[in-house]
Amino acid sequence: MRTDDAESSTLGMILIIVIIIILGIIVLLLAMGFLPINPVHDSLVPAFIKIIGINHSGTRLESQVVIRSFYSEELDNDQLMARLKVNGNDILACITTLQGHNFIPTRHFGVKNIKGSGCKGQFFSPGEIIVIDLKNGYIKPGDTVELKIYEKTNERISLPAPGNLLNREYMEEYEAEYLFNQMKDCWIFSQHKFVA
Repeated sequence: MRTDDAESSTLGMILIIVIIIILGIIVLLLAMGFLPINPVHDSLVPAFIKIIGINHSGTRLESQVVIRSFYSEELDNDQLMARLKVNGNDILACITTLQGHNFIPTRHFGVKNIKGSGCKGQFFSPGEIIVIDLKNGYIKPGDTVELKIYEKTNERISLPAPGNLLNREYMEEYEAEYLFNQMKDCWIFSQHKFVA
């Protein structure tokens, strides 16, 4: 037996072990979010409920926001609240529940009504829609509309995306939502932006 063969197989095994350890560290860092595949996130949470359309037509500039649930489970619509921003500014619209029957007696200035299959029963099921009919003129063509859905009973706190730790605007929004919770006893559940 030649000694050259023994050395090359030993070096080969050491090289394979080192490569496996390096790949394992990379996979671990990806799983923990320290090496994100998509390093820039523009929202704090996934868009489980999305704006799928905005009706701002007519001479009165009707402002109807159509949202759909893309969540995998049914959501108790009475435990959900909505907050809308237009071009980064909060609009004066109070939506304290997405349950249609319970919405009627609430103080809902800025919102005429909500309608659709997602607010009729107790649950907002996957694929169902809700139309939020806002005060006319709130949304104009070309406006960027941001929808934030809050859950009243959820006490989960998401950690900031590591790729955004140095993004000042992202971290300010994170602090406002989680550290200095602006919505008392509610936690952000879904966030989505849409250009009208």
